[in-house]
Amino acid sequence: MRVLLDTNVLVYDTVEDSDYHGEAARIVDEAKEIYVPSFVVHEYIWVMLKTVQAPPTFVSRKIREYVEDPRVVYILEPPEILAYALKILEEDKASAKEINDYIILATALHYNLVLATFDKELKSRAAKRGLKVVP
Repeated sequence: MRVLLDTNVLVYDTVEDSDYHGEAARIVDEAKEIYVPSFVVHEYIWVMLKTVQAPPTFVSRKIREYVEDPRVVYILEPPEILAYALKILEEDKASAKEINDYIILATALHYNLVLATFDKELKSRAAKRGLKVVP
């Protein structure tokens, strides 16, 4: 499976006492190819430092573990993906607050990847556009 990991999958995979840790770990372990957009890495850093309150050295080590995994493709989103995210945000008449999810969605659509997310709204938006979603 070629899968794009949403930020919440990375966070739940990292935080072992989270309710979704087992499922997130299974998604990561079973993936043949893992796509991680730079945008997701930035969100991951923010969530891990601010919400989880993990030490910066721990966060840095985890990022290296993820991006150095031979199955991982690190994506720097090109401008056309950002433009597409803004286009579908406008089509859906969604709040500007949702732009993060739309960038992730547009990236998965652009590369035709399975989207791994625990976000119910993002799952719904992806399914509406014919994108396969797990879990």
